[in-house]
Amino acid sequence: MDTNSTFPPPPRNAPQRPRGRPPSRSWAFFTTIVEPQKQSSAVCRHCNQLVYHRQKWGQARTHLMKCPQFLRLMETIPANEVPEWYLAETCRRQHGLNRNKAMALTSIPVFQNPSSTQTVSAFKTTMGNKNHLALENRNHLAINNGSSINLAEVAKKVAMHLFTTVSMEKLIKEKMEFPFLVQAVQACNRDFVLPNKEKIMTELLDRCFESVKERVDGFFKTGLVPVTLSLEAVATSSSKKDWVVRYMASLASSEKYPMYLESVNVPCREEKRVDVEWSVRDVTRMIEKLSCPVAGCVMPCSSLESQRTRELLEKQFPAMYFYGCMRDALWSLVQDIFTKGDATDRECSISVSFIQDLQQFALECKDLEFFLPSQAKRINAGETIGSSINVMHVTVRRRLSIKEAFIAILQAEYFLDADNVLNQLFLPSGSNETSPDELRSEIAHLQSQLVEILRNPQFEKKLRKFLEVLRPVYRLLELLGDGTDATSLLFSEVHFSFSRLAQQFASSTLLQPEEKETLQQLVRQHQENVLGSAHVLANLLDPVLLGEDLPVDTMENAEPKLMSSLRVDGASLSDTDKEALCAQYMDFKKFALNQKTNKAKTRDFCTLKERKKSPLQFWFADGAKWPVLQAIACRIFIMPVCAASSARVISEAGVALHPVCQQTNFRAIDKLVYLRVNTYQLNSAEVAGSSLVTEAQKSHIANDITASMVV
Repeated sequence: MDTNSTFPPPPRNAPQRPRGRPPSRSWAFFTTIVEPQKQSSAVCRHCNQLVYHRQKWGQARTHLMKCPQFLRLMETIPANEVPEWYLAETCRRQHGLNRNKAMALTSIPVFQNPSSTQTVSAFKTTMGNKNHLALENRNHLAINNGSSINLAEVAKKVAMHLFTTVSMEKLIKEKMEFPFLVQAVQACNRDFVLPNKEKIMTELLDRCFESVKERVDGFFKTGLVPVTLSLEAVATSSSKKDWVVRYMASLASSEKYPMYLESVNVPCREEKRVDVEWSVRDVTRMIEKLSCPVAGCVMPCSSLESQRTRELLEKQFPAMYFYGCMRDALWSLVQDIFTKGDATDRECSISVSFIQDLQQFALECKDLEFFLPSQAKRINAGETIGSSINVMHVTVRRRLSIKEAFIAILQAEYFLDADNVLNQLFLPSGSNETSPDELRSEIAHLQSQLVEILRNPQFEKKLRKFLEVLRPVYRLLELLGDGTDATSLLFSEVHFSFSRLAQQFASSTLLQPEEKETLQQLVRQHQENVLGSAHVLANLLDPVLLGEDLPVDTMENAEPKLMSSLRVDGASLSDTDKEALCAQYMDFKKFALNQKTNKAKTRDFCTLKERKKSPLQFWFADGAKWPVLQAIACRIFIMPVCAASSARVISEAGVALHPVCQQTNFRAIDKLVYLRVNTYQLNSAEVAGSSLVTEAQKSHIANDITASMVV
């Protein structure tokens, strides 16, 4: 034996020590499968989305930091259960985001006129630091050490906590009692007294509102692109007599997180001329109120008043783009198909011949939903916006909403395979109050009704015909999303989408010629309500489309419209800029045509053609060689296809509006909504980061972007 060895050698049969690093325990936060690090993909346990992580925990962690369901879970669990990797990743992203914003502010004055200056105030972060209150007020707040305490700041923080966590109904009650909160605060400082309800809902509400407003203004100013304003009219009563206009603003760099601006009561509609004048004044007020550049506005398009309002606003703000919401237009199209255009606030002279059969058939399909098997895929048509008629009186005793009728017919496609449906039927579990004989007779009666409906040859014929009408509209609504995520339909494809919808109706073999013509007229009518000059220019400046699907007359007007573009401040381009714009447009067109014809096809263009890269990302990162044209293109492609959904944003923030608005002051409630919604949106946007900030930090294009964004 070697006398120098301290320990005896291990036996030959002893198990070998495992080599390599042990697998990360963090995988359990991502998926439920065993040993996911040995597979290339897995399904997220929170959002059920298939993620290709390629056996790397970093890829899975990147998905979790963007998963809304996981982020909500982290907000609800106790602080001691939050994983360390989540805190470290949050802090790392915050430091990187603040550093990138500081660099962007010093080198990239995006879309600004050189003659105007702008003060930038970066918004504060509220994530990734457990001792945020103590660190922020260390010069003013000290506990049990004899130093002075900033009681006003403590009261503000307490009020902010109440505004963002306590339910809206509890905030408006006569008494607000929080005994444990009082005990906790008094344990730190006996001199502090929790403010009463009157002070909380007046003075402290105003202070917190101004604080959040500063954060929102800073968020807009630090964005690398101007904001897009959007508005929607929402009925606040079942009689449809009281309406509220909600204003939202969004950044293309954080399009998933629009900010709530304001709600305004609409005056009583006595004359349409008054409504148009009021709308123009109010939109003008909101544009001037924003302390950041505004690229344009998305507006409802389901009424003639909205079209007239857009025309007046385009004359007043010639440098901005005004257009209609595509989701609103598609739901208005569905409404016209079901109701024959007899809405009170819209003048539709086009009538649908099969409208009565469609309503009755929708009622039958609604009754068939009872027989849908549990494994059948349920259809979610998203949100309806701006529809003036929500309920149809199909019979004397039966009513059906537009959305219910639309979904019922689409869902009835499952019953085209009648034999399969009848074979999958099963008896439901009986209740204690019903005898087996009564249950069997009831089920037998329902089954006989189902067989009678499905075996009727007219049922299949009508279903196939109405699916031919409604299915193309539903596919477009699917592309627009359900309001929870960014739309997959590009802004430059809006014009082509309406044209393709009209062609689908024209090529149908189940529709009569007069029915085809009627549907095409409806599509063209709603297409005109949506389209603005920005859609045409976007189609023209899309490197993949290049305006090739535009009509000849539209194409002839598009290029002169592009050459007559204005600066951000509404001034005309100089002669030098006009000459540069013309030369750059011709060079861009030549470049894109060479890419499309495979003469000089690159990998970047392939990703652009496959829509893995958006036209905005192309112009923002690769358009510096055409600086004047780049500035115009970026201002166009930041536009969203649809208006921001205020109902979704308000609901996600946990705000219940209708019961509250009837009990208290409208302005105070609007401030509470502003506080809670925007605090939630700002926190989410800060964690997600900007989708364009990485493109802006490329050293070889930073100076070119700076020079190009002044137009």
